[in-house]
Amino acid sequence: MNTIGWKRQLRHLVLWFFAIVFHLFLLVNGSRTDHFRHTPLRNSQKLASTTPPVKLLISSNYVVIDNGIVKVTLTNPGGSIAGVSYNGIDNVLETDFKDTNRGYWDTVWERPGDKDHTFDMLLGTKFRVIAQDKNKVEVSFTKTWNPSNNGTTHDLPLNIDKRFVMLRGSSGFYSYGLFEHLKGWPSLILEEARIAIKLKRTLFHYMAISDDIQRMMPTDEDRSDGKILDYREAVRLTNPSNPKLKGEVDDKYQYSFENKDIKVHGWVCNTPHVGFWVITPSYEDRNGGPTKLDLTSHVGPTSLAVFFSGHYAGPELGVQIKEGEPWKKVFGPVFFYLNSDSPTLWEDAKRQMEEETAKWPYDFPESIDYPHANGRGTIRGQLFVRDRYINKNPVYAKSAYIGLALPGDVGSWQYETKGYQFWTQTDETGHFIITGVRPGTYNLYSWVAGIIGDYKYNYDIIVKQGSDINLGNLIYDPPRNGPTLWEIGIPDRSAGEFFVPDPLPALTNQLFNNTTQKYRQYGLWDRYTDLYPNKDLVYKVGVSDYKKDWFFAHVTRRTRSKNYIPTTWQISFKLPSVDPKGTYTLRVALASATYSHLQGRINNPSRTMPHFETPSIGRSNAIARHGIHGLYWLFNFQIQGLQLKRGENTIYLKQIKGGNPFYGHQYDYIRLEGPPQEN
Repeated sequence: MNTIGWKRQLRHLVLWFFAIVFHLFLLVNGSRTDHFRHTPLRNSQKLASTTPPVKLLISSNYVVIDNGIVKVTLTNPGGSIAGVSYNGIDNVLETDFKDTNRGYWDTVWERPGDKDHTFDMLLGTKFRVIAQDKNKVEVSFTKTWNPSNNGTTHDLPLNIDKRFVMLRGSSGFYSYGLFEHLKGWPSLILEEARIAIKLKRTLFHYMAISDDIQRMMPTDEDRSDGKILDYREAVRLTNPSNPKLKGEVDDKYQYSFENKDIKVHGWVCNTPHVGFWVITPSYEDRNGGPTKLDLTSHVGPTSLAVFFSGHYAGPELGVQIKEGEPWKKVFGPVFFYLNSDSPTLWEDAKRQMEEETAKWPYDFPESIDYPHANGRGTIRGQLFVRDRYINKNPVYAKSAYIGLALPGDVGSWQYETKGYQFWTQTDETGHFIITGVRPGTYNLYSWVAGIIGDYKYNYDIIVKQGSDINLGNLIYDPPRNGPTLWEIGIPDRSAGEFFVPDPLPALTNQLFNNTTQKYRQYGLWDRYTDLYPNKDLVYKVGVSDYKKDWFFAHVTRRTRSKNYIPTTWQISFKLPSVDPKGTYTLRVALASATYSHLQGRINNPSRTMPHFETPSIGRSNAIARHGIHGLYWLFNFQIQGLQLKRGENTIYLKQIKGGNPFYGHQYDYIRLEGPPQEN
């Protein structure tokens, strides 16, 4: 008995000793790790039994994270993505480039008084391990601005924290970032911010950004050997490595999409059969709302995660920080997914995108500035449209876009750049639920397809952790003064329903030879001159068809001397009667504008002063960049009955800015209303 008891005591002493050693080991290693909060992963037990643990290797120049499926090499302390190993490929990134120029965060910025903007790759100066265990590794690369250097060095006055996360069993890695401008710091303009990935040129030749936009792509060398067209991004391929592409036009802007649709895009390597994909599960961090257009993937092979830019909008969509203004924002996480061993890598990437979207908001980021699902709130309600000239009673606002953004004016969400936005679409009965809303103060905004204008809820909405706010029944009263006398187009904030011409045969991208994507073709602005060489467009209400007879963009006309002159379009219509004392309303909704100045005259094109006009508006460049819309504008003009006449009338719409092929605008919808009528 004594022997047995002594052995038990010895066994307990040995176990106690090893327990002490194990705890000391954890303490020593834990001192090297900054644990901001504990975030246990779902299904961790299942992962532990089926996949290798996540490993972290730190050297003086590199940080390597490896989960047995994907290995990511990051520069230390810069935080650039120097390498991604997968499925036998040592590095899917372009090794001919410097290790800081293969995968990286960047921004373009300037300060008041700067002669030019600065391209900044946001290289970190300090590395930290944020969290490390068998199931997850999160690391941080920070760059901190020193206010004492203000005026002595030209440095970005922001604190930057770039995070990279790898999970056990995951075929990819995540990245997110924190930008911070502290109170008292100098003013700053951020023009764009993104993550850029440059893949190996000898491997990745097939690009996919949607079900119907995917193909074998030209190479960077093909573009370099080609002919630059009206701007440097547009190149005609004169001697491409793939003869089937000869004579086609390539332009990265042909592959732009709306924020709401930039969910997954990327490249495929044929041998070995491997895909690299950028997956964006949420656009809550994107500027400009759900319909803001931006870049995706393009020749390089390059893939982008663009957080904000002025593309299709102008400088208004940059972040303009005032002197002394505090600001902080989290961008991402974005998931970089790699796949193989699937007959259709694109379909598998879409499946993964759906899986990532279902997990949003993620539960693994350690930053206290990224609230998890239990730290967010929900908004719900039902939206109706009340337009007595359409229906005596309010009707359901079907498929309306409805969302939360920082407080502002009606429609200000499309210019909002500093906060977060949360959008959804209503169902067939106008009901909506917006989940995963960060705590904060918001306004509720909406617009309804088929209805002009913007809706805004009258009160601020304060969302707290765990909030579930039911706003009840909401009524949108769209702009309306009288009955519709005639209309052109569909009020959907796009020029897509209007006539889009075929491109010139020598300036074609075969990928877009279909009716739904034809607007992406190059050079369509010049086709206006081919269709209207001497006289401008005339549209006869009741006779003309806007799908065939209304050009998709009101542009300038090219002369024989290759000058670009203003154009005047005519809308001809008959009125069986006119109320000379009544007030008519002309509503002109624009889908985009680029240095446009629209003047309108009624029944007298030679009148010195226009009857109505817009200011000079817009810098979207949507026409040049193959966009079917940019920012939305709505103008409401009062027309006195005395200006009209019984019988034939003509409204002359002149875009007065000339000198450039890209000046002009795209119409969304035009409507003439009669004087108000009694109920």
